[in-house]
Amino acid sequence: MGDGNGEKTILLEAADEGSIAGFNAVAYQSTAFQHRTPLSITFSSPNIACIGQSYAALEKSQTEFEIGEVSFEGQGRSIVMLQEKGILRVYGCKRSHKILGAELFAPSGEHLAHLLAWVIAQNMTVQQVLTLPFYHPVVEEGLRTALRDLASKLDEEAIPLNLLKLES
Repeated sequence: MGDGNGEKTILLEAADEGSIAGFNAVAYQSTAFQHRTPLSITFSSPNIACIGQSYAALEKSQTEFEIGEVSFEGQGRSIVMLQEKGILRVYGCKRSHKILGAELFAPSGEHLAHLLAWVIAQNMTVQQVLTLPFYHPVVEEGLRTALRDLASKLDEEAIPLNLLKLES
């Protein structure tokens, strides 16, 4: 896969698969590996990225999910950077509230993409991520806004009310 299969030309996936193949070639016992969270970034301006499961994949799998969204127009750090365009959509499971994936077109989107990949790899819920610190003024505040939007669409009993009332 990765760089050599013609489907997904992503170096980090090719490197992982090469390491797994090498290990399996010399291993004396069968070992199961878990692939990293899917992460693809286009280094355009703004960046484009897909992290974890895409909207299309979630729809196809008939997963019950909600969407949290934020526009980067009028967002504090985007204004300072003179890059006031873009959107971030975060997908969360209706039942578990775990973050399943995200797609974005955003200033400094590569950094948001990495954060989201780590969150998905750790099986974190929307509420868990909202308890983490978000500095001001940074583009990551847009992620917090999208997560608050997502939290407001999930089962309200599981959402700490103080997290819904905060303003950026």
